[in-house]
Formats: sequence, structure tokens, C-alpha cells
Amino acid sequence: MSAFKSAALLGALFASTFTVAASAQGVAIEGNLARAQGHWGGELGAGYGLRAGPITLRPIGGLLIHSDNDEREVKLYAKAEATVTIPALAELGAGARISGDRTRIYGTAAFDLLPKLKLKGNLGDGYAAIGIMGQF
Repeated sequence: MSAFKSAALLGALFASTFTVAASAQGVAIEGNLARAQGHWGGELGAGYGLRAGPITLRPIGGLLIHSDNDEREVKLYAKAEATVTIPALAELGAGARISGDRTRIYGTAAFDLLPKLKLKGNLGDGYAAIGIMGQF
């Protein structure tokens, strides 16, 4: 599947998911600078946080956009995160990122910037990302 078709398919999936979940609490949108699949690039993702007290389970789908030999490439990824919120400190946890034929386990931490905006970092074997996550 070409990168354009992949991006169009994922865009349609995001639009339908966001439309259904936009009125519900827990929609998460993230933008990260990331090192993944052997490349530096930008991650753009959307997901939904399922909360039970301080515990959050968050499935996320997105795109890794990077340049390779002066050509822009777009790759799909999926993540699943489980975190615990420590009030007035951070949201800490672990996740798994699936892209291509690899699954990478990573640690994650998010710190409040504004009421619905967090600074978020992920770090694992062969994967690192830092960026902003909005929760609505």
C-alpha cells in the first residue's frame, strides 16, 4: 500500500473515530518528535483514554512521518498504554508500540502543562519520543 493511500485511510479512520468520540471525555491527541523504525520524524496520533480511578488505558493509532533520501515517508503505528496518575506529579506507565513487523515496549511519563495539555515522553529499546498530548 502506498504512503498516500495509507495516510488517506488513517485520516478517514481518525475522522470517524474523532467524530464518534468527540463528545465523550478521554479523547487524546498527540504530536511527538520521535526516533522510531530507525528514523527521526514526527508522530501524529489519536486515541481514547479509558479511565478507572487513577488508572488509564489508552489505545492510540497514528502516523510516523519522516524523510528518507529526500523522499517523505509515512508509516502507520499503533500503541497501547497503561498509566497511573500520581496527583500533582505525573502520569507514569508503560506501553507497547506496533509498527511494521516489530513491537517495542517502552516507559511513558506525562506532566501537566495546562489543564488539558501535557508534556509527554516515551523511552524504550529502539524507540524514543517527546511531545505534547491534549486530552479532551
